[in-house]
Amino acid sequence: MDKNFDSLAVRLEKKIYGTEKGQIRYQLLKEDILDHCPGFKEAKLIILDAGGGTGRFSRFCASYDHSVLLCDISNEMLSIAERENSQKNLDKKIRITRKDLTRISPGQEGLFDFVLLHGVAEWMDDPEMAIRHCISLIKPGGCFSLLVYNKNKYLLKRGFNGRLLTRDNFNRKSRKLTPTGRMSPQEIKDIFNDYSGEIILQSGIRIFNNFLKIIEPQPLSSEEWMEQERLYYRKEPFASLGEHTHFLWQKKL
Repeated sequence: MDKNFDSLAVRLEKKIYGTEKGQIRYQLLKEDILDHCPGFKEAKLIILDAGGGTGRFSRFCASYDHSVLLCDISNEMLSIAERENSQKNLDKKIRITRKDLTRISPGQEGLFDFVLLHGVAEWMDDPEMAIRHCISLIKPGGCFSLLVYNKNKYLLKRGFNGRLLTRDNFNRKSRKLTPTGRMSPQEIKDIFNDYSGEIILQSGIRIFNNFLKIIEPQPLSSEEWMEQERLYYRKEPFASLGEHTHFLWQKKL
């Protein structure tokens, strides 16, 4: 069954988005979109934030005057989103629906100029299906922002910790926020190759930050960590070694 974060909504906000690693992730994704998504800063787009949770990226998009459909299956997440949207006077730009991604269809909603699938596919029973479904929802010439937990980085970290030969992947009770449906950048590229379009950008989100947790005290400030990540996150081989892999893909006209 696809992951529902109702019971983890507060923890997710605190442990992920409220931390340095969450700030790096959010900021670099925004910069990727602003720098490389066609028309984002000029046109008024119709956007789907698929599995958008508490709506952080929906509000980012709405702040540029785009119309956003935010869908998620978590009541708790969407309650937070509704409150935050209203507080920031963006509720008229963001429509919320409690609906599984697979229930969003062109017949009901039409096609979108821009689809976001950030940190969602890896929690689904069939990550590849989720990616392909999102592609089917994009207009010709439209753009897809895909963020997926990176299997390559996961294996690298396990190797550094001497755990590649162990059979248990992780303690499921203590690692509730570690997804199981990881994909490598090449596996994602193989999916894109089945469609007419092009990869505009690949970046690695959080290459260096928190790689080795045993370093105390931390050698850099939060601002310095951010600046260090910016040095190589769009350059190979590092773009394929981020904690998450971010792709911007454009469908052919």
